[in-house]
Amino acid sequence: MISIKKCLAITVLALVVGCSDNNAENSVASNPVQPETSSSNPVAVEKPQTANSPQYQPVTTNNPTQTNNSHTNSSQNQPVAINNSTSDAVNDSLILPGKRVGAITSETTRTDLVQIYGESNLKDETILQAEGTVSVPATKVNQGTPSALVIFWKDEARKEILYIRGFGSQWKTPEGIGVGTSLSELRKMLGEFQLTGFGWDYGGLVNFKDTNLSKYQGTLSLTLNPGDENVYGKYPKQYGAVSGDINLSSTNPNLEPLDVRVYQMTVNFGE
Repeated sequence: MISIKKCLAITVLALVVGCSDNNAENSVASNPVQPETSSSNPVAVEKPQTANSPQYQPVTTNNPTQTNNSHTNSSQNQPVAINNSTSDAVNDSLILPGKRVGAITSETTRTDLVQIYGESNLKDETILQAEGTVSVPATKVNQGTPSALVIFWKDEARKEILYIRGFGSQWKTPEGIGVGTSLSELRKMLGEFQLTGFGWDYGGLVNFKDTNLSKYQGTLSLTLNPGDENVYGKYPKQYGAVSGDINLSSTNPNLEPLDVRVYQMTVNFGE
C-alpha cells in the first residue's frame, strides 16, 4: 500500500513541474524582445511625409530658382505699358516740321513737359533774341545730352510754343537732317539750294524754296556754319568770298574747303 501512495505522489509532482515549465516557455515565446527589432527597422526612418506632417515642406517653396522666377514674373506683370509709354516719349527723337518734335506738339504746355520729361530735366530761362533786342521766355530740356532742345514760348505763362531750337545731335527729320549734317549730304536731300552768307546774325540760312524739301518752307529753318572755328585763319580768301549779307548757291566752290554743316535747326508749328 505504501508503495502505491509514493508512486502516486511522484506522478502528481511530475505533472505539476511539467505544467510550470510549459507556462514558462509559453511566456517567453509570447513576449519577444522588441527594442532590437524596432531600432533596426529602416521603414520607420524613411516613413513618407505627408502635407500634415510638421516636417513636410513643398519642393516649390524651397527651390530658389522657382522662387526667383516667381518674383521675376510678378515684377513683369506690373503696368509696363505706362512706363514704356513714358520711355517711348522721352526717347522719341523724330522731328516732323510743323507737326511734332518727339512727343511735343503745338498743344504742349510747360505742365505737359513735366509729364513727358520730368521736372528735374527742365530749366526755365529768359533768352535774348532778334540781335539781343527781344527777351523771350524759354524752357531748356535735357541740357548737355544728345536729346537736348530749347522751347521758346509766346508768353510767361508758357502755354503756347513760339518755336523750338537748340537741338542735340539725336534729333533728326525723316530724311536724316540734324545738327552736324554736312553740306554734301544736304545737297543729296534738297538738290541745289540757296543760303545766305556767313558772319552775321542771319548768316548761313537755307532757303527751301524750289528744292526737293520745299514742303518744309516756313516750318523748318536750317542754319549752316563752317565746321572749323579757325576757318578764317585757314581759308581767309574762301571764307571772305562767302560771308556777309549775300545769297549763295550750295554749289559755290568756295564752300568746299570750309566743312560747312548744319549748326542750328529751328522748328515752327505753322508758317
